Amino acid sequence: MKRVRWLSGLFLAGMLCVMLGTVGAQVAQAQRPIHILDLKCLVTGGKVDNRGRLQNFGREGRDISIGRQIYTSIMSTREAGWTCKLPGGRASLRLEYGVSDQDQDRVSPPKIEVYVDGNQVASQVGKPGRINTMLVDVSNGKNLSIDISCSTAQNCMDNPWASRPFQFFKFNLEPGASSPGSR
Repeated sequence: MKRVRWLSGLFLAGMLCVMLGTVGAQVAQAQRPIHILDLKCLVTGGKVDNRGRLQNFGREGRDISIGRQIYTSIMSTREAGWTCKLPGGRASLRLEYGVSDQDQDRVSPPKIEVYVDGNQVASQVGKPGRINTMLVDVSNGKNLSIDISCSTAQNCMDNPWASRPFQFFKFNLEPGASSPGSR
């Protein structure tokens, strides 16, 4: 009888560990950042190649210098717009971006505007020579739009060497997070 209780307790403890491990893994999976380009998005603006594809952004793992420090860019773009379906629930948009030291005298700093369900919720002009950060609460929105443009007409995208001068180090949706100070 004692042996049956002991085996039964051991079995229940094992099942509890398996269930907690599975639930914990699902929660951890749900909290991982989602790259914007992994969402269902429409991308507008920029040049079109000979196959009819937009050439306004590219994923890359290229080292660049900003403020005389080396950073690895995950994506580069020129003037463009993204309109994406949001997965719902609490989330924040995290952007970290800049213009390389090599391009900062030849390219206007980027202006980034963020809209949730058609309403502007944030706008920022990047500062030259540094990594710029935007953290925007997009909780409970259905659609997200991000517009990236030059902040001035001078030194905008007509430069022949400025094909995709705006470098991004983070371009993510962070589920379950919200901006500091929001409720």
